Amino acid sequence: MTMPGDISPLPIVCVMSEHRQGSQLRVEAEIRSNRPQSGRYRLLVMKQGPSGSAQVSQQSEFSLVPGSAVRVEGLSFSLEPYGRYRARLSVRAGDAEYACEREGPDGSGSL
Repeated sequence: MTMPGDISPLPIVCVMSEHRQGSQLRVEAEIRSNRPQSGRYRLLVMKQGPSGSAQVSQQSEFSLVPGSAVRVEGLSFSLEPYGRYRARLSVRAGDAEYACEREGPDGSGSL
């Protein structure tokens, strides 16, 4: 029988956040691991609003030591009122691939 405490932590964990200033929005990400890891990440952001849609991405290689984090400074873009975005961070380390997603903007206030 496997107990909840017996489950190994995921080798890679990613966290995404958004930061707003007026109509400007920045999506950032962090990649963490409790063991040495190296690989490649890709951050893709798709936005859609009344005036149309756009897509922007960035990618790079990374290397982690146990307990450390790689901060992906992220992508900045303008988001008009009633606009929405979807961000996806894909992380490949060895033969494994991990992903996290975020949709927004956060909150109910208009931009």
